[in-house]
Amino acid sequence: MFDAMTLDFLKQLAKGIAQQFGNDCEVVVHDLTSNNPDSSIVAIENGHVTSRKLGDGPSHVVLEALHGDRSNLKDHLNYLTKTHDGKILKSSTIYIRDENGDAVGIFAINYDITSLLMVENALKPLISTDQPEKEPERITQNVNDLLDELIEQSVRNVGKPVALM
Repeated sequence: MFDAMTLDFLKQLAKGIAQQFGNDCEVVVHDLTSNNPDSSIVAIENGHVTSRKLGDGPSHVVLEALHGDRSNLKDHLNYLTKTHDGKILKSSTIYIRDENGDAVGIFAINYDITSLLMVENALKPLISTDQPEKEPERITQNVNDLLDELIEQSVRNVGKPVALM
């Protein structure tokens, strides 16, 4: 079990991150030292994102941590997960280690990006063009701007600075 000072810090950190990113950001602290792995959550903010609460059991990531070599676990950052009700989450799992390097806890962030994906899908047709992805053409206001733009294009095409051309 985490000592009181460590747990208080992790709760404070979880609350700060959840408030910074709003109601779609769940932050969970798991205690991996407990004798009861079915209730590893010791702190949670915005649990409505995954429908979890204090005392709930672990995800598959926590289960893997409990059954594997805890000194070789790598943080798992910026990956996608899906909830039982179909929400798409952008997740990160960070292992909390003891003085021996063994994982004794997990600090997890799960951000619900479901509505952002819908916005992305709605915007794609509006912002896409028929030309391959490239830098937008600059609208020049005078001859000097046009010359500067032509020089910049030449540098990009040749791949050398003007002094080496």
